[in-house]
Amino acid sequence: MKKIIIALLGLVLVLVLVLRGIPYFINIYLNNNADRIVSNMITRTSGFGNHEVTFGKIKLDYNYFGTFLSIEDISIQPTEEIHSDQVKVSLRLEEAKISGFRWKSFLLDNSIQVDSARLENLTILSVTPPMDSLNIENGEEDHDNEEKPETRDYDAISVRIISLQNLNLENKDSKTDSIRMSLQNLSVNAEGFVLTKEDIQTETALFSVDLIHGKIEQVQIHFDEFRQMAEVKNLHFDTADKNMKIGDFSILNKLGKYAYTQSFEKRKAWLQLKNGSLDIKGMNFQEYFRNGIIEIDSLLVKDIKLESFMNKLIPDNYGRRPPMAHEAFGILDFPVNIKNTVIKNSHIHIEEQPDNGAPTSGYLYFSDLNAVVGAISNMDKVNQEKYELNIEAQAMLMGKGKINLTVKYDLADTLGSFQLKGNLGKIDLTEINKIVEPEAKVSLKSGTINRLDFNIHANDFDGTGEVIVRYDNLEIEILNKDFEKDQNIFRKIGSFLANKVVIKSQNPRKNGDLQKGVVYTQRLKHKSEFNYWWRLVFSGLKSTLTGDDLETLKKKENENK
Repeated sequence: MKKIIIALLGLVLVLVLVLRGIPYFINIYLNNNADRIVSNMITRTSGFGNHEVTFGKIKLDYNYFGTFLSIEDISIQPTEEIHSDQVKVSLRLEEAKISGFRWKSFLLDNSIQVDSARLENLTILSVTPPMDSLNIENGEEDHDNEEKPETRDYDAISVRIISLQNLNLENKDSKTDSIRMSLQNLSVNAEGFVLTKEDIQTETALFSVDLIHGKIEQVQIHFDEFRQMAEVKNLHFDTADKNMKIGDFSILNKLGKYAYTQSFEKRKAWLQLKNGSLDIKGMNFQEYFRNGIIEIDSLLVKDIKLESFMNKLIPDNYGRRPPMAHEAFGILDFPVNIKNTVIKNSHIHIEEQPDNGAPTSGYLYFSDLNAVVGAISNMDKVNQEKYELNIEAQAMLMGKGKINLTVKYDLADTLGSFQLKGNLGKIDLTEINKIVEPEAKVSLKSGTINRLDFNIHANDFDGTGEVIVRYDNLEIEILNKDFEKDQNIFRKIGSFLANKVVIKSQNPRKNGDLQKGVVYTQRLKHKSEFNYWWRLVFSGLKSTLTGDDLETLKKKENENK
């Protein structure tokens, strides 16, 4: 009996020694070959083919539950063998700590599976050719008659808990050496992260994740042949409360107004959005991660400034077809559904350089802009009951006259029917000379609009309605060839005749009659919808002065085609 007990104790001792010895010898092997093993794990994928990996201090610690990996100073650099049109990546990671690495998943399932990963101070510089020259579906570049290095992408990479601190990324275009995208100081914590081969090959999918929250200091995306840049600063996001905040959002033009517009053969607007903040609530992050769909309950836009400049010295582009407001989201190549949008304390500045020899451009602006926009979407399931898009807005014209505006679109109408209704409060007409003088070569010498009301029904083809403008003491002055005021007798006579014969100085008239303006104009399809809105209202202002009826306006419009 004693011998049996001794034998059993010996067997247990041997088993303990074996069980403890296996990890010991495995760790000796792993650490002696750590550089080669980890390097092969990285360079076997198509994204890092023809790249060289080097490490600083590296340590592997194996036990039966997984492997702990600690690496300092990881560097990935492209080799001289890499093709000029292949993606080139330069990567530097100061520290990576990975625990619970599953060798079974790696060896048998062609997958990376770990319990937790912490990455600190990661910098990635990549150079890629134009996206349309990459064969993304196959996960590699297409070089005819060229032997490609053997690669094997993982079927899946999964991390139960991941912490990424201070990621910086910059991507350049290999043809122009221009920055396509840059990201500064991304810090994120996530749970249940999974990236599959199918995710990489699918255009809409990014990855799967149970929870994720973090912040980004700055993101820049360059477009329009690198002439413009979208910039986001101080972005915070959290899938737990489905919220995202952007402290500063801008779309900036790198060229000046005249330099940009003169770089095109046909007329194109110079546009900028500056210094707006976005507060997004009820965002469906999972739909975005898995299917590329942007679904938002409410979007709050604050303090944004829109600047627009049109150079009429450049020939007009009659071939362009700007979408109407209800069509704008339909041109996007990804699904969007925003249930409610609120705009607060924003500013619109519109500037034009006339083609009539004016020495300066003309401008007007709308300050203190507040608006509420109903559901906007390019998805079929939205607005199935109402089939409407409603916009309500208030603003101050030139900081002086209050504007109230309501726009209602009938989304079920194939002609794009809409109603434009609103009013303008009291304003001194000399306030709008900044746009009138360069455009019309006349100056509003005096006059006050007491109130302007408009109610217009229109569609993608034409519009009719009514404008009622109440004004006093309207008087104009004709400018000279240099767009200046002078004492030339002929211009003084012309101004006198215009004020006494053509233009009525007030409405209602002295006898109490209120002249109502008739609206009719046809949409110029190559112009923006805001131009269409203005032409509709302006046709009513003109008919108020001239007394033209609807038939006369239609006749004049057709004659001017």
